Amino acid sequence: MKKIEQKALNFIDQKNLINKGDKVLIALSGGPDSVFLLYFLFKYKTKLKIDLGAMHINHRLRGTDSDTDQKFCKSLCKKYKVNYYTKNRNVKAFALKNKISIEEAGREIRYKELKLAARKYGYKKIATAHNSTDNTETTLLNLFKGTGIDGISGIPFSRGNIIRPILCIKKNDIVKYLDNNKINYRVDTSNLNNDYERNFIRNKILPLIKENINPNFEESIFRSSEIFKDIKKLINDRFDDSVNKIIKSKKNKLKILLNSDFSANKRNLSFLIKKSVYEKFEEELNFKNINDIISLTEKRIGQKVDLPGKLIAQKERGMIIINNKTKKTENVLLTVKPNKEVDLNSKKIFIKKINKQGKYRLSRNRNLEFISGDEIKGNFKIRNWTAGDKFYPIGLKGSKKISDYLTEQKIPNYRRKDQLVLTNNNKIVWVLGLRLDDRFKITSQTKKVYSICLK
Repeated sequence: MKKIEQKALNFIDQKNLINKGDKVLIALSGGPDSVFLLYFLFKYKTKLKIDLGAMHINHRLRGTDSDTDQKFCKSLCKKYKVNYYTKNRNVKAFALKNKISIEEAGREIRYKELKLAARKYGYKKIATAHNSTDNTETTLLNLFKGTGIDGISGIPFSRGNIIRPILCIKKNDIVKYLDNNKINYRVDTSNLNNDYERNFIRNKILPLIKENINPNFEESIFRSSEIFKDIKKLINDRFDDSVNKIIKSKKNKLKILLNSDFSANKRNLSFLIKKSVYEKFEEELNFKNINDIISLTEKRIGQKVDLPGKLIAQKERGMIIINNKTKKTENVLLTVKPNKEVDLNSKKIFIKKINKQGKYRLSRNRNLEFISGDEIKGNFKIRNWTAGDKFYPIGLKGSKKISDYLTEQKIPNYRRKDQLVLTNNNKIVWVLGLRLDDRFKITSQTKKVYSICLK
């Protein structure tokens, strides 16, 4: 057994990256690293007792070279009798549309497609070919940008179902192994372009460090990364209770509560916020991002800051909300006929005509209301509220703007834009789930009654 193979096997065992019976999907670009990973796992698949598949994503960045990479990967998988999957994605168009770098767009697409394929075809693990040299480049890049202990911990050897079995091996050793064993691979000429930050570190900075300071710099960085990972784990364990008191994780967002625990933990806020955002959204925040979030505590309600990965932080009453930027709200317009149920996003609405007034009971359920039908004309309509909309809140005198009413009800800004209203004959009947209009209240003179159920 060759030394490089033994090193990888020991690393897999020490980090418990692969278990017997795992189905492993390999991210295969056709470059030396991923080709080595495929060859290595194929060679030891019986020993490891695993099933293999490989996926290639054509980024369509290098014209015919990209297509040749795709054909090479297909041929390689056929040679080793490994299940092969592929996707073509226009990374440049995606980057322009989302206003992010080519590198970031490629990474986002890559992981998304790999995870989708793993779920679809039943792969328990996704193996990427990050190596020790990648780890060194990432650590330096993060250090230069000031990302803190997370950044200088380098590339994690695993995250969720993503594993990196050859993270302990240097790029040069991989290339030598392939050349000595006459194993073909593709060369991405874009790696020579120093316009990319990572390439600049790889091609300019690292050679100087290795030549003038430490020829074994990659090994030193790898050992340091391992130490920082251990320190990071200790810190995570230490601050878990503080995180739970200050930061609440909901379905699609984080809530940073501006309470007494927040004030008491001001010295640790940077770490707590950074940790929570990474765990929730898998996005790394830098020093400026953290400061921007904390600065919102002194801002008025509604102020917001942009964060990496299409995230946004916004000041609300008593909290800061971090979530994904939402698309512009569509002006929902639905016609609702009495006695006919209508789908409304994830809910349904049903309006029923009640012939006799005595057949209803007032309810505290805000999703069930009863109205007078004496002034109802034709069908109902549902739409988003708009600036200038007014209604007559039941139980109050006079009219009130919807915008003012939502503010008084302490509805967070991120939810206000999605608030719907039920109308009839161009009059607001109900601010859905919140308040009826006084003009449609039931009185002793009411002859017709409608029930409105939102479920």
